[in-house]
Amino acid sequence: MPLIRRIPKRGFNNKAFATRYIPVNMEALNQFDDGATVDENALRSLGLANGTGRWIKILGTGELTRKLTVSAHSFSASARTKIEKLGGVCQLMKSPTNDRAAAVALAAANRKPANPNKAAKVEKPAPSEQPAKSEKKVKPEKTPKAEKPAKAEKPAEPGTPAKPE
Repeated sequence: MPLIRRIPKRGFNNKAFATRYIPVNMEALNQFDDGATVDENALRSLGLANGTGRWIKILGTGELTRKLTVSAHSFSASARTKIEKLGGVCQLMKSPTNDRAAAVALAAANRKPANPNKAAKVEKPAPSEQPAKSEKKVKPEKTPKAEKPAKAEKPAEPGTPAKPE
């Protein structure tokens, strides 16, 4: 048996938490009558949204020839423009990504600033209203540092040339 199959698999796997959409192409929506409302039940009854996924995403592949009101969990940008160009309406249904985005926005709105002084800017008076600046403060002079003792010279070894000074 190969080594890779004998080693235990560990680590993160996103399979349980992934958002899986059932894709529905734009061309498939031409099966509905002009002005019809297309929702999840209508798509599943015609067999356009088959699979184990819980959410439906409308993709922009193909051309749409009818004005429809489409309810889905997500829309691609091209699908949204094609539907709205014909006078149709795109309605977002509740989905996990919409719920997360709403929760993040709500949390951000309810969050209190950490420092109220930082959050509220204090307006500075106009330059003409500010008091005149006093002269700069004089810093005390620094005390001189103690000098280090000079290094003692090493005697030259016999056979090496002396360094010129």
